[in-house]
Amino acid sequence: GFPDSFLALGNSDFAGIPAQIWIFLLVALAVWLLVHRTTLGRSFRAIGFSPEGARYAGLPVERRVALAYVLAGLIAALAAIIYTARLGQAKADAGTGYELFAITAVVLGGTSIFGGKGSVPGTLLGVALIAVLKSGLATLPIVIRLNAAEEISGLLTGALLLVALTGSVLPKILSSLRGRGQAG
Repeated sequence: GFPDSFLALGNSDFAGIPAQIWIFLLVALAVWLLVHRTTLGRSFRAIGFSPEGARYAGLPVERRVALAYVLAGLIAALAAIIYTARLGQAKADAGTGYELFAITAVVLGGTSIFGGKGSVPGTLLGVALIAVLKSGLATLPIVIRLNAAEEISGLLTGALLLVALTGSVLPKILSSLRGRGQAG
């Protein structure tokens, strides 16, 4: 029972490209400008790198963290609106499982789970990699025969996340172990 103008958000196209792609690119550009070209964005990175150091530098850490959550909530709400317009129905559990894909895309893009490091272009590359993985799996004959594209996609995405996290943390662990061995 949604109006056609609302459903057009998820099903129309402009210049042969779906409307949601244009919205995605606009939001990505806005986030890139905010994070990489403003003092507010630099303060977000400083807080992510060292909240205590940012506090000593005079940044209002609690207010900036709250603002980061508000901005993330607004972007998630926009994504939910577009997703609802695309499906033509609203379900409370429609986005279940997407958090794994989101976290994996961000980590694959080079963002540190410990904060202070990351980029919007890297995240976009991570999103592209996850999209290629999901669409590529859907075309494999064995996956089609088993009718298990979502399950295998989730499994491979989780494995990819573990590899990415291990790849970023393992060198730090090994260097600290080497440092302890040389000191003793």
